[in-house]
Amino acid sequence: MFNPSFSAKTLVSITLCSLLAACGGSDNSSSGASTTDSKTSQEVAIQFAARVGNEEIRCEAMNNSVVGTANSQPTFSDVRMYISEVVLINEQGEAVSVELTQDGKWQYQNVALLDFETGSDSCANGNPDTNHTIRGKVPQGKYTSLRFTLGVPAELNHYGIDGDDAISPLDVMGMNWSWQKGHKHLRMDVAGWNIHLGTTGCEVTDANAEVVDCAGSRPNRPQYQLDNFNLATNKVVFDYQKLVANNDISKNTVATPLGCMSASSDPDCQGVFDNLGLDLITGQCIAGNCSTSQSWVSVE
Repeated sequence: MFNPSFSAKTLVSITLCSLLAACGGSDNSSSGASTTDSKTSQEVAIQFAARVGNEEIRCEAMNNSVVGTANSQPTFSDVRMYISEVVLINEQGEAVSVELTQDGKWQYQNVALLDFETGSDSCANGNPDTNHTIRGKVPQGKYTSLRFTLGVPAELNHYGIDGDDAISPLDVMGMNWSWQKGHKHLRMDVAGWNIHLGTTGCEVTDANAEVVDCAGSRPNRPQYQLDNFNLATNKVVFDYQKLVANNDISKNTVATPLGCMSASSDPDCQGVFDNLGLDLITGQCIAGNCSTSQSWVSVE
């Protein structure tokens, strides 16, 4: 199986050090926002929830919830996602990157893993630890909007998975998408119907040197901006019911895969990508703006 840890030798040494302020630092420069002045900073904790309609997702048959065109009752086996390039926007309209706390488990550089499965019951293949919060710091101020990317940035997508370069949370094997040579940006699995969102179309150009070319890939990384967001009182809600509203999760249009694996040719992906705000063919935001075209992320 392809070993994505090549990037410590090539991608990290070349790409990361050129993009980040230092190899061990993170300025979140790809977000287009300013960075944090540590002398006047404030700590922030951004809360997230994963639901089916009004119900929190649980690792058991959710008999009181119905989803999709066939009114199916989902039984979840995995619910995890990477969030990156987190930005807060202040009252003056200035975007400021959140400097994530480097906790050695859930957050690395500008990427965080959210984990809503408990490793028990129908999620027995997962792990018991959960994480619903992204923590970091920003300059003192009042912030009114939140922006983030769903997925691992290109410069880290092939890094940290295994071997000498393994680093948490990029080394979580359940989020390793080896056949697509990177990470699953989003994983939401129910019995018989899975959603794995990730970058597709990367090509191995030198197997011995473990070099991957993603120039012609479909990124499949939606970016969302949520306005009227109050750090103290609001949380971000991901609603599975809305994500699969246009799909019949009781069956698969094609024999394999079960559900949507991000393929541009898979008809079962069309409804999911529409609700993510992504163009299925290009993997880019519809009309250049995922925030206005998506339907499954909201502020509560």
